[in-house]
Amino acid sequence: MSEQTTSLPGGQDPFAPPKGMNGTHYEGLVTKTDPEEIWEPSKLPLSVSVPGPRDLYHPAFGPAVDVWPYFDPKGALLFVVARFEGEVDGKKKKDVAPFCHGRRVWTDRKHRRQDRTGWHMKAPPAPRQIFNLHKLTERPDAPVLVVEGEKTAQAAELLFPDFVVVTSQGGSKAAARSDWTVLHRRKVVGWPDRDDPGRRYMNDVAAAARPPKGLSKAATFDIVQVPTDWPEGWDLADPLPPGVGEDLLQELLEGAMDADPPQLPPGFTMRAEGLFHYPESEEGERTFISAPFEVVGEANDGNGMNWGLLIRWLDRDTRRHQWSVPKRLVHADGNRIAEELEDAGLHCNPSGKARSLLKQFIGGVRSKRRLICVDRTGWHNPNGRSVFILPGGEAFGPAASTVILQTEHAGTDGAFIASGTLQEWQDQVARYASGNDRIVLAICTALATPLLDIVGGDSGGIHITGDSQTGKSTTLYAAGSVWGKGARGAQVRQWRATANGLEGAAAETSDTVLILDEMGQASGSDVADTIYMLANGSGKLRAGKEGGSRRSRTWRTMFLSTGEITLAAKMAEAGRKMMAGLEVRLVNLPADAGAGMGVFQKLHGMAGPAELAKHIATAAKTSYGTAGRRFLGHLVRARTADQKKLEARVKAAQAEFAKRYLPDNAAGQVRSVADRFALVGAAGELAIQWGVLPWAKGEASAAAAACFKTWLGERGGAGATEDHQALSQVQGFIEAHGESRFTPLVRQDADGYLEAPRADGQRTQNRVGWRRRPAGDSEGWEYLIMPTAWTNEVCKGLDPKRVAAVLRQASLLICGRGKDPSMTVKVPGEGTIRVYRVSGAILGMRETMGEDEAE
Repeated sequence: MSEQTTSLPGGQDPFAPPKGMNGTHYEGLVTKTDPEEIWEPSKLPLSVSVPGPRDLYHPAFGPAVDVWPYFDPKGALLFVVARFEGEVDGKKKKDVAPFCHGRRVWTDRKHRRQDRTGWHMKAPPAPRQIFNLHKLTERPDAPVLVVEGEKTAQAAELLFPDFVVVTSQGGSKAAARSDWTVLHRRKVVGWPDRDDPGRRYMNDVAAAARPPKGLSKAATFDIVQVPTDWPEGWDLADPLPPGVGEDLLQELLEGAMDADPPQLPPGFTMRAEGLFHYPESEEGERTFISAPFEVVGEANDGNGMNWGLLIRWLDRDTRRHQWSVPKRLVHADGNRIAEELEDAGLHCNPSGKARSLLKQFIGGVRSKRRLICVDRTGWHNPNGRSVFILPGGEAFGPAASTVILQTEHAGTDGAFIASGTLQEWQDQVARYASGNDRIVLAICTALATPLLDIVGGDSGGIHITGDSQTGKSTTLYAAGSVWGKGARGAQVRQWRATANGLEGAAAETSDTVLILDEMGQASGSDVADTIYMLANGSGKLRAGKEGGSRRSRTWRTMFLSTGEITLAAKMAEAGRKMMAGLEVRLVNLPADAGAGMGVFQKLHGMAGPAELAKHIATAAKTSYGTAGRRFLGHLVRARTADQKKLEARVKAAQAEFAKRYLPDNAAGQVRSVADRFALVGAAGELAIQWGVLPWAKGEASAAAAACFKTWLGERGGAGATEDHQALSQVQGFIEAHGESRFTPLVRQDADGYLEAPRADGQRTQNRVGWRRRPAGDSEGWEYLIMPTAWTNEVCKGLDPKRVAAVLRQASLLICGRGKDPSMTVKVPGEGTIRVYRVSGAILGMRETMGEDEAE
């Protein structure tokens, strides 16, 4: 981390003569100022040896803990820098200070005149020589690595032995006081600390090493882009972040980006006051264009398309913003660029001339620094390195600084911001979810979507259904708080939206979670199409302005939904049949958890479920967005370290889930849903292990299992949906028309001879077949259905062969010889007829199978 000088208590002089200097102890401290002080530095290079740590003394911390000598090109000693550590006012502090050799004469606090020659806490004069200068001379062809601080340089030498590692004395603000001309014609890479001072320091070094008009300059100067999700202030002397190996450090070093400043178009100048344009003639006046901003680099999609210019700026409240401005906007009508920048806190001159000049600047600036732009959030894999981008452009992973989100809007997505700390979210939201399966499931679902890309899973959703005031919306607020503000209008969106709007929402939330409330407000005719669209992961193919097709949006998502009615009921409203594919893509889960408190099972000391729901809803609007970011940080590092191991772990969890909770004969559709619940549980268990969720190990997987078993029970079994539909449709037809459309055949004697109904009896309208008593059964019925009626009416909308196969497997279709599901019977007055013979057991009646009565 950056070394900062610590102020001494009581106004002590940091350059007072140290005790123990060359074995000599001094009594008392000098006064803060001494106008009569004399300082006579020894002639350089020095003829004395490098002092040991105990030879250098700090008035607040005592002896030094480390000493780093600075040499001239020939290896002769110039000065040293010492590191001190200790406690000041009960707090651990550190200080890094330079020591020069010479004669110092001063008056101490006891008014005694002191005259000592030796090492004194004095800064060397500028321009200062850089650390390890002599090694540059020894290795003239080696590449150079610049870091911040001597301790960091010492660590970097061990990590990158092929490089000569250098730094400068004085900290992050003193780069300009050192002599960087010694890097002339060298290939240089800068590795900044992971903070703003570190980035500024490395930019200052780059500017000094490659001055625009200097005769001595480095051949190249690239800067490493340290991942933004690494700890604040991290440097090469710190332990590697969890899950990061030294091989990743080498990748970052190889991926360093050119540090040369951008080339501005003629006439443009960026000053501290802003961007200006100066006319060619002296008579013209300069034009103010905008407040100042930084040109970071140029971006494209990696294939030479979708070019943009990445810029950064601070708004008036010092909040940082960035936007990769699509270069196509330079040629768009209107003032789109200026409008977007103004909306995001960068003041732009509203005059027509200034707006035109802004477009000219955006289109004309050139930078050697190249970035890869993407147009959607979620996972990306540029050059084989995983990076995850949130809405608003926040990125995670080793390529996070080289991959950017490029959209036509400068503002960030307000739904994906963070508030409070992770600890606050854990205490106020996650802790109250514990013991409540539906809320645990919702939170884990919000975390599960990033795992889809890792295991190759499909998008899908969970629909929590139940009466009003059962806590359904509470589950959505809790889930939404994982990534941003858990409230309507932020993370929680409404089902009542256009297909275009939901398509945009899905693309904006790719690889996170899409939350939709109140399905009942949506049009029943659109719900099915929307679910297919969301689960299939792509939008409509649309025509462009010139008639060609535009690129459709894509995404991966786990979506959460609520409503007072089930998906099937919503489909019925529009007169549409519930298809098996829909049931798999969006599964129904009752909101009632069975404890008589709606979604709740454990109140955590609250007076009732209403109070708990109110608490979670309030907390989700106060502490939010931290859990998802912390989870992503761990997930990206785990994926980078060993993706196969991470994938194997999640798939093993899915396999174990299926083994424990799926029947052996479960249909593929049910297995697909089981995989989704297992993925949700696995995401929760990873979050527990990584300290993101404050629950006991196993709680997430237990909640996923409980909810899956509830869904399976509500569904009616683990068979295929089409099989359930087949049985249900045939049963429903017979229930509706068993007496009106089936002509009864009456048994007259024990020999089994049948007699047709008497002519004066009631005639059957629109007959589909006959019903009769099975042999030996005086109460039950079986139904003989003619083939045409079987295909066109009984099995309408279904595959009649599949329906027959399902009934036959369930012993509800009595077949003849061979594989033919139909058979022939003799019907009095009709002759021999081919029919489908359905057992009355399909209605739940007692069945005793008789012999064929065709004989």
